Amino acid sequence: MADKDKKVVEATAPVEEIKPDRNKQNMAEAEKAHEAAIANYNAALAVKDLDALHSAEDDIEAAEKNFAEAAECEVFARCKAEKHPLRKAAEIHSYRVIKHKPLREDKIVVGLEKSEREKPIDLARLATKCGLPTLWTHDVESLNQTFTLRVAQQMGLSAAELKEISKSYFMSRATDAIEAGKTPTSNTQLVKMLQGICDKILGEGVVHVNNHDIAYIEAAHTKKGRARIAVNTANHDFMRRLVLDVLHRCVTGAVYEVEYKKAKA
Repeated sequence: MADKDKKVVEATAPVEEIKPDRNKQNMAEAEKAHEAAIANYNAALAVKDLDALHSAEDDIEAAEKNFAEAAECEVFARCKAEKHPLRKAAEIHSYRVIKHKPLREDKIVVGLEKSEREKPIDLARLATKCGLPTLWTHDVESLNQTFTLRVAQQMGLSAAELKEISKSYFMSRATDAIEAGKTPTSNTQLVKMLQGICDKILGEGVVHVNNHDIAYIEAAHTKKGRARIAVNTANHDFMRRLVLDVLHRCVTGAVYEVEYKKAKA
């Protein structure tokens, strides 16, 4: 399908006045304050000045918060300036935020240093800012619940145990379907659910998902649980992040990666 023929989601709210220079200035000021606060912390730590340490910690936290807010405003402004803001957000995916980490000598903290990380764009927040629908967030929650049921099935939980973890109307419907011999957790059904979400976010037929996307979500969806032999499934916020990852893969043509610990030579 030609790009011009695709039904895409466009911003419906008037775009607010965009002041990228102001956002960048706020980011620069926050970063400068962050560096100064870390220097103050290290100086206070050297002389064991507890009051100065606490003050510096507050300043570090405030600077990181101010930078993150300005950075989000800056990336939102870039997206809102586009005809299709959510597609632009999927392309950008994330933005830089500043953090801090401990400096250690012989496992003893001797100071702090600045660090950075990438923060994924909050598509739901951006959609709200642009006056776009956000009902798809409920579909993401249903997708998350279905993946949870799939994990439970694969681990051999009984029908009674599946019923126990079904706390919502959607989950109850899914477990009833399983008991009836249907397959709501199959790859085919999950692809359909994921495709429906992507269509609501970017527009019908703009991107196409496949089994590789389901495999990616499934691999990233769980981690070791606290109980001895348990797994913990993703919350809804993290599932929205995984959907953003899929959209980024689709609109940029990126390839999924596997990170692993390499054997020493």
